[in-house]
Amino acid sequence: MDRLELIEVAGNSYVVSGKYGIGVYLDRSSKTAVFMDSGPNATVIEKVCTRISERGYQILAVVHTHGHAVNHGGNPYLKKRFPNLRIYATHLASYLIENPHLEPLAFDAGGDSDTKPDENNENIRALVTDYLPSTDGIFHVHTIPFKIVSLPGHSPGMVGILTPDHVLYCGDALFGAKTLNKQELLFFNDLRAARRSFKKLSMMKLNAYVLYHGGPYKTVTGLINKHLTLLKDTSAFLEAWIHEQPSTLEQVVQKVMQKYGFEDDLHRYGLTTSIIRSYLKELQQEKRIVAKVDNGLLLFSKPAATT
Repeated sequence: MDRLELIEVAGNSYVVSGKYGIGVYLDRSSKTAVFMDSGPNATVIEKVCTRISERGYQILAVVHTHGHAVNHGGNPYLKKRFPNLRIYATHLASYLIENPHLEPLAFDAGGDSDTKPDENNENIRALVTDYLPSTDGIFHVHTIPFKIVSLPGHSPGMVGILTPDHVLYCGDALFGAKTLNKQELLFFNDLRAARRSFKKLSMMKLNAYVLYHGGPYKTVTGLINKHLTLLKDTSAFLEAWIHEQPSTLEQVVQKVMQKYGFEDDLHRYGLTTSIIRSYLKELQQEKRIVAKVDNGLLLFSKPAATT
C-alpha cells in the first residue's frame, strides 16, 4: 500500500490520501486529533495514526457518519491503542458498528460472508461511547464544536460532520467522479431521502465537502446532477422493463445484474437486491408500478389503465 498522507482541506480539517476519504480534524490549541470514520481495517488506520503522531497530536475520538463496515473497520485498533478513545455515532449506525455481523446478513443472500474488512470480528469490543442525534445540531468533542448535518438516503441514521472550518464530511451521501464513472447503480436505501439530502447539500455554502469515496470537493453541484441522472436512468429502465414484462423481484435483479455485467456472486447478488428494492419502493410510491402476490410469488407489473 502506498504511504498515506494527511491532505489539508481547509484550516484544521484534513483528509487522508488514498482510496478512503477518512477525515481528520487537528485541533492546534489542544494538540488533539478527531477522526471522521476510521477506515476499513487496522492496516489503513495504523498508517494514519503514524502520520498524526509525527505531528505531535494525540488521538481523542472517532465520529462516524454511518455504520457500514468499510467506515468503522479501524475501531478495534484505535480502541486497543487508545483505551480512552471516544466513539461517536447515531443510534441507528451504532447497531451495525457494535454488531458487524448484521451487515453481511443484510446484504449476502447466503448469510455467510467472507467479504468483511479485516478484524470486523473484533468490532464488538469497540463500543459506541457517545450517541449523536440523527437531526441537525451541535455537539462537542472535548471543547471542539462540530455540527451534525442529517443526510439520510444511503444508510439509516447517516449524518455529515461539519467542522469549525466549514468543511463537511459527507460520508456516502454523495460519491466521487471516479465512482460515478465506473458504477451506474448507486447504493441508496431510500431514494426520496437521498434526493432531499442532495437538495440540502446543494443549498449549503461551505469551504469544502469531503466524500468518503471521492475525497475533497470545493463544489458538488455537478456531482449532484450526475447522481440525479443516474437515479433517473435506473428508475426508467426498471419501469420500462416491468411495463413490458411483469416480473418477480428475482427476475428484476437478474435483469439488472445482466445489464451491468455483475459477477454471479452471493454478496453482489444480495447487495443488488437491496438496492433494487429501494428503486421498486419508490416506483410503487409514485404509482408507476404495482405489486401483488400471485401464486406465492411477489410480482411487479404495470398499473391498470384508468378510464
